[in-house]
Amino acid sequence: MTKSKNRNSTNGLWPLFIVGLISCTLMFGCCCDDCEDGVMGPAGPSPVIIVPDSTEDIQEAIDLLARAGGGTVYIRAAQYTLSQGLHIGSSNITVKGDQGTLIALDDHVNQPVILVGSEAETPTVGIENIRIENLELDGNTDSQDSETDPNRPWIRNNGIDIRMASKVWITGVDIHDARSGGLVASWNPRFIFVDKSSFHHNFFDGIALYDGEDIQVSNFFCYENGAAGLSLDNGLENVVFSARSILNNGDVGIFARHSADLTFHGLLVGHNGSHGCFLSHQEIGTSTGATRLFFNSCSFIDNDGYGFWLASPASESPNNTVVGCLFSGNTQGALEVDPNGELYQEGNVYQ
Repeated sequence: MTKSKNRNSTNGLWPLFIVGLISCTLMFGCCCDDCEDGVMGPAGPSPVIIVPDSTEDIQEAIDLLARAGGGTVYIRAAQYTLSQGLHIGSSNITVKGDQGTLIALDDHVNQPVILVGSEAETPTVGIENIRIENLELDGNTDSQDSETDPNRPWIRNNGIDIRMASKVWITGVDIHDARSGGLVASWNPRFIFVDKSSFHHNFFDGIALYDGEDIQVSNFFCYENGAAGLSLDNGLENVVFSARSILNNGDVGIFARHSADLTFHGLLVGHNGSHGCFLSHQEIGTSTGATRLFFNSCSFIDNDGYGFWLASPASESPNNTVVGCLFSGNTQGALEVDPNGELYQEGNVYQ
């Protein structure tokens, strides 16, 4: 497999960009399945830059398309080692890889592998219509020096870090060994769709979602992360998690606080270092608990704690429901509810 370095020269990319502008209609009209669902502009298909294994600068391709109003960066299968993280800072960008495309941070980079959205300390302007597809992202955690970017300490070194972005699709992505979390979305992310992706061996959480709404995560695996499989907090609303596994994480499988209207369906939550699921709040009287969380057809097995622990009173965390779930082999028991808490339960199986 070819190994390419990130660089700043545009020598190899300008011809590709021109070809993309001239032949984009042919690209989208050809029999190549990978080209048929690129970003659509107001006048039809937008440009495509094909990054072959000999082209080194993926970031320059992203920037060129951003100046053109959007398009697709298509990356040929190779191992690309980045001297700085990639940044998608404009709308209407797709980054798609061939099967076998690996993008890894070089030693001591101390940045997210891909930052989507604003890099400002307090974001005020968002972007939309972003697709990241069919990539392996390696954060090279053992050779990074810190959880945050030394020059932008508000930026955590996640695999994919989404900040004030909406209409983001992440499909077929494998994120591992990030110095912070695998996939993290914050600063009012909306309409985020994650499918057929895996998040593992990250220093902290596999997936962390904060201060967002209208998010769907399906057909996913979160395993062997250092902290939680899922971390959900800071005003998160209207999220659906469906199929599949949250296994062998260092802390809890699912942590939820200051969240409302979350649905969990068909999840296997097992062998985690603490509880399978832990619901909490910040302080009494702050309305920062978990409200209207619904668990259906989930399995909580062999966790090193409770299968499910609602550690919050009804005044903070009302109207939560567990229906048709399996509890087996959890070291502290199946379910635990705060003495002043409430949890609707129906049709669960205890072994």
